[in-house]
Amino acid sequence: MKDIIISGRMKMADIISHDKRALVLLPRFGIEMGVGDKSVKDICNQKEIDTDFFLLMVNVFLNANYFPDRKLKSVDVDMLLLYLENSHKYYLEEKIPYLESLIEEFKKTVDHPATEQLDKFFKQYIIEVKDHLAYEDHTAFPYVAALSEQIKKNNPDISAVDYHIGVFEERHDNIEEKLSDLKSLLIKYFPPSNDRYIRIRILNELMDFEEDLINHARIEDKVLIPIVEHLEQKVN
Repeated sequence: MKDIIISGRMKMADIISHDKRALVLLPRFGIEMGVGDKSVKDICNQKEIDTDFFLLMVNVFLNANYFPDRKLKSVDVDMLLLYLENSHKYYLEEKIPYLESLIEEFKKTVDHPATEQLDKFFKQYIIEVKDHLAYEDHTAFPYVAALSEQIKKNNPDISAVDYHIGVFEERHDNIEEKLSDLKSLLIKYFPPSNDRYIRIRILNELMDFEEDLINHARIEDKVLIPIVEHLEQKVN
């Protein structure tokens, strides 16, 4: 699929038709289906979303080669944190529970020793994902919010805070990579089951989840970390 740069003049429906990954991205801005022939700018205005911020997030999410350096200075940190928190909420409240239900359904269709291993791998992986998201939600993001608030003051001071974005960067492991074990089990080691389509659905969902996490991590790497590093320089 050829990468394109999304602009405010484009129709929102065309973005979705061009790249299905936009389907999980748009709800994080409160945008649902039924967009008609409205442009990106029109829908952003209707939803009271900053168009430039929306375009930045969409282009970074959908295009691995998109470099947003020139646009970072104008990013609203609070808006960025809300977007990231909404992404986490989607993973925790929608994607993971759905994957859990598919795994449980699949376990009922096969009688194979690898079923126990699949269940173990999956549960261990979900624990890691939740720990990863909890660290960001309860440690990294509150720090960024507090830093942003301090910058708005005339005399910012975070000297008493024993944290910096470099800690986040060091801990920012690629949790999506460990999905390969789950995919390998389903592709290589399970015999045909009574319902082949449940396995296909699980693999599709795992692959979508993997790609979503990669794109989400790219936003944190290319947008969040550089912005916070700049803010830290201001107070130091």
